[in-house]
Amino acid sequence: MHGTGASIEFRHDRFVCPISCHRHIRTIVTSPQSNMGGIAWALVAVGLFALTYLAGKLVPGASALEIMWLRYVGGLVTVAVWMLSTGRTHQVGTSQIHLHVLRAAAGGGTGTAAIYAASHMPVADATAIGLLDGFFTIVLGVLVHREVVSLRHWGAALLCLLGAAIVVAGKGAVLRLDGDTLVPASVALGGAMLAAIEYILIKGLARSETTISVLFHVNLFGTLLLALPALASWSGQPWPYLAFFLSLGPIAILAQTCNIRALRFTDAAVIGPVRYTWIVFGALYGLLFFGEWPGLATYVGGAVILAGGLWLGSLKRPGSAPRRGGG
Repeated sequence: MHGTGASIEFRHDRFVCPISCHRHIRTIVTSPQSNMGGIAWALVAVGLFALTYLAGKLVPGASALEIMWLRYVGGLVTVAVWMLSTGRTHQVGTSQIHLHVLRAAAGGGTGTAAIYAASHMPVADATAIGLLDGFFTIVLGVLVHREVVSLRHWGAALLCLLGAAIVVAGKGAVLRLDGDTLVPASVALGGAMLAAIEYILIKGLARSETTISVLFHVNLFGTLLLALPALASWSGQPWPYLAFFLSLGPIAILAQTCNIRALRFTDAAVIGPVRYTWIVFGALYGLLFFGEWPGLATYVGGAVILAGGLWLGSLKRPGSAPRRGGG
């Protein structure tokens, strides 16, 4: 039975087929005419990932590679338990192993670069370089996925970038490169590029595979790829700290799930600038965990980023590729 009107079909699905009803609701919420749903998911992801990147500061002396590796191990265990307890083992099949491997390598490289750069040069300077990831994401979205970026879109993205730059400038970023900072600055730049590449890969996978498949493979290959480098840089932390690093896995799983949903709903070129909000989250966590009160620049810059995000959310976007893959 199929009604010709949307309201008739919706009522039929609502009472007879709850799964179909959920799909109808998701279609309405994630209408091609709105970016707001994807932006909301992206904001949650940014907040969660910003929390995991505090690990290096909370445990001085721990190597970036061992933190990322243990995070992947914790994530893999989390996904495995979720998969087995819900009977979703049949959903992990994939014909795109190469993309999963590339995505895991890019993600591991991004996190390692962020932790390393912040540990070997002024945090404000490392953050300033990291701001380029939003720009790289827009460019790659246009080149790889042929996303359409209007002048208003560019304006909203630049507004987000301006807000982030205000926050970073308020923290004293001067980007003086010398013999001591050239290597970490280069690592930070490489991390920004890898972050953009990862987002582009996630978009393709998120729209062609199930959520559980994307999560399982990135944590599996991340664990395998970083195992030897992590063991080679092992710092011998006591077991409570190692348990803490493992606990970052479930948090990262939540963040990765939000990213997948964000990129099913919205183009990567829109999500890229939204990630500048991690600077605001960083300031919030600095206050909560380290008593670091944000200055005036953080408030002003945060307001500008918020304005840019709202502008992005209000813009209509052209139709994009059909979304596939179950949640």
